[in-house]
Amino acid sequence: MPPLMSKPSGAAPATLVYITLGAIMTVWSGIWYMYLSNNPPQHQVISYICYGFLITGIVLLVIGVILGPISRWARHAELPPSEATPTAMQTEQTAANRAV
Repeated sequence: MPPLMSKPSGAAPATLVYITLGAIMTVWSGIWYMYLSNNPPQHQVISYICYGFLITGIVLLVIGVILGPISRWARHAELPPSEATPTAMQTEQTAANRAV
């Protein structure tokens, strides 16, 4: 029988990745937007690309912020019920004693 918490949720590292990428993308897109405000491009496409990166960065940041509480809830959901824990521990002990 596998241990009780053999593989925890992977949502916490994903939260950090989303928040980091979103923040970096938002900051650099904001800098690019300020540059484009002072030096207007000849084609509108460049402005649309800048807006797209800015909005994408904000969306990634929001996803990361929302994923944080979800990862905490998932951690609680993965734990076995408190009344089942002693039974599972007893089962693991019995299996370990049989193996020896």
